Amino acid sequence: MIYLDHLASTPLDPLVLEAMLPWMRQEAAGNPHAAHAAGWRAADAIEQARAEVAALVGAQPGEVAFTSGATEANTLALLGGVPPGGGCVVSAVEHASVLGCLPELRRRGHPVVMLPVDGAGRVDPAGLERALAELPGAALVSVMAANNEVGTVQPLAELSAVAARHGAPMHSDAVQALSTRMLDMAALGLHGLSLSGHKLYGPMGIGALIVRRPFRPVPASAGGGQQRGMRGGTLPTPLCVGLGAACRLARERREEDARRIAELRDRLWRQLRERLPGIRRNGAAEGGEGLAGCLNVTIPGIDAADRLLDLPDLAVATGSACHSGAGEPSHVLLALGLSAADAHASLRFGLGRGTTVAEVDAAAERLVGLLTD
Repeated sequence: MIYLDHLASTPLDPLVLEAMLPWMRQEAAGNPHAAHAAGWRAADAIEQARAEVAALVGAQPGEVAFTSGATEANTLALLGGVPPGGGCVVSAVEHASVLGCLPELRRRGHPVVMLPVDGAGRVDPAGLERALAELPGAALVSVMAANNEVGTVQPLAELSAVAARHGAPMHSDAVQALSTRMLDMAALGLHGLSLSGHKLYGPMGIGALIVRRPFRPVPASAGGGQQRGMRGGTLPTPLCVGLGAACRLARERREEDARRIAELRDRLWRQLRERLPGIRRNGAAEGGEGLAGCLNVTIPGIDAADRLLDLPDLAVATGSACHSGAGEPSHVLLALGLSAADAHASLRFGLGRGTTVAEVDAAAERLVGLLTD
């Protein structure tokens, strides 16, 4: 299997597994909220992990609330963070976990504005300015840091400056960006940020919502008051430790990872462009701003999902994993202006830390061979 779907999920880094294993044994099974030695050891490990998560995004440990993943973090931020009587502004290319909150917000009476994007998938700060000026009362703005399908990186600093002028807290789904890009919440003017372990070479089932004042979402459930009341429930020590280790490794490796993975992405694109007439690249143009490991292409005239069935040993995608079985064209590609037919003719390659030159060359050879046979 040639695995080129790192945007859907990254493999668990061996060093992360090594950090988790001691906390998966019976002798380390103390409840981190219990008042005895085993519980205190687990609690200390979790607080160390919390500090690593905070360090990755320039936050304070007390601002980190562990969640089951970014979907829960996004839900907590949106459903709990829209000001009373206020509205919500998001982009048209957000992840399904953000867009899925909008019907409930409307049901509660909150006005919702969806910002369009340009042909590369970028949000125009002037469009956000107009939207906030027209909304009655306060608002929450949520724009992802980098798109999970086409790799477009949003101008968060400019957007958050607009939001600040209107007194609107700014949240960002940063899931895809953090393994290869530096994001400092304070420098970017962000009040909320969501991340996920399995997009950072960490474990599945763990993520975090980082919240900076004055943003303070209302908890979705009372729970037992854990995590300063932000999110109740017993914390899973091995998963928290794994997320902390993954964040530490990302902080140490992201510059080198970004350079090497971008070189592989460009190598793959050159081979496909030279050998498949009519192929087009979606999102950030060649040489432009974009995620290091993301390459989204349209090959007119094919049904991408059907053709992938003929390449069972090549793991690539036709869009977000959340919508892989829906059969609908990608809402992201439609927002960029692609037709439904071209959206169905598009493939997403997600390269990562373990991708090799040999795998890139073999993937290009197999795809070209299939489509030109």
